Amino acid sequence: MRRERMRLWAAAAFAIMLNSCSQGEDFQYQGGEKQGLLSFTLDANADFVKSRALVESSYNNVDNYTVVVLDKDGIEKMNCKGFEIASKMPLTLNIGSYSVKAFYGTEHAASRDEFFVLGETRGSIKANQRENVEVVCVPTCGRISVNFDSNMSTYYSDYNVTFTGTDALGNETIDWLKGDTEPWYVHLKEGGETVSFTISVTPKEEYVNNQQQGTTKTGTFKLDRNKGYKMNISANYTPTAVGKVDISITIDESTNDKPVDIEVPIEWV
Repeated sequence: MRRERMRLWAAAAFAIMLNSCSQGEDFQYQGGEKQGLLSFTLDANADFVKSRALVESSYNNVDNYTVVVLDKDGIEKMNCKGFEIASKMPLTLNIGSYSVKAFYGTEHAASRDEFFVLGETRGSIKANQRENVEVVCVPTCGRISVNFDSNMSTYYSDYNVTFTGTDALGNETIDWLKGDTEPWYVHLKEGGETVSFTISVTPKEEYVNNQQQGTTKTGTFKLDRNKGYKMNISANYTPTAVGKVDISITIDESTNDKPVDIEVPIEWV
């Protein structure tokens, strides 16, 4: 009997505690519309950053990012750097939609020394509840690089590649000269874009007559955001009485130094 009374007292005490917590929560959200809490974390994914022209760590360090939170009415509720987020969580917002935007860098149609990384998420705040989300930031560009095989200098006095075709570039082009080493970071639409390229070569005098018709080759390939594409170009010489000089091209679209070569459809012009 005594054990039963103790059980009833404990249940009553627990009910009082719940009621007290509920009243405290109501008090926290009183004074207008119902509110809820938002907590989030940032993650930066710029896997292809391998350039000496860039400070790699800055793009993968979320402390450097600017973070903006808007409520359902588009009113800015927070604007801070990534390293300040922890001290501001959780964030109290009115019920309804919200958006979180995090970004770092500068947007360019094409650049060798900087690019733009962006993360956005949208959701809905419910009354007296806590929303936990992760915002993943990724580059809005793809990386292009070219590797000229050492045998190119045996048959050609000069060679280069011109790229074009993205919306951001418009009628502009970007050029990769034979002595270049640093990649281009090219702004792309979501879902990627098709890039056109033209390879121009100048045969050495002793190989002019052996050169296949034309001195440029053209082609295209698909370029995606946060992907690195390396164009490998080498010379081929057929040692016959009327030997012939040609070039071959492959695209390595790996981002982790594992070769995944893809033959590119090209033609002499």
